[in-house]
Amino acid sequence: MTATAAARARLPQMAQAYFKAGRKLAGAPASFHKFRLATKALRYTLELFRPCYGPALDRRLSELAAIQDSLGAISDCATTRELIAAKLPEDAPERIRMETYLDAAAKRKRLEFRRYWLRTFDQPGRSAYG
Repeated sequence: MTATAAARARLPQMAQAYFKAGRKLAGAPASFHKFRLATKALRYTLELFRPCYGPALDRRLSELAAIQDSLGAISDCATTRELIAAKLPEDAPERIRMETYLDAAAKRKRLEFRRYWLRTFDQPGRSAYG
């Protein structure tokens, strides 16, 4: 089986599963970390098959990179919050200020993700790669 045949056989199913998970995440709170991993997997898999699809795939890869960056920022907020919680007493004013800032930043990033997903990425006919 050629790489092109393999891509056409597997990638549409992978993309459909990815879009299904993204729609679920965009519609309600869920695991952003898990979806970040799914985004990485799809992006890197598509990069392997770039020669089969040509330059038309470059825009989609760029969009996946933007989603990955957005989800990474959400993850960074959560990780930083955990580090602060481990180092500072719960009632420390600096901890409270930092956690408030991180919570607001994570909320903004989640909203940005949802807007980008709904308005840019998840448009009719965009979930297939075949």
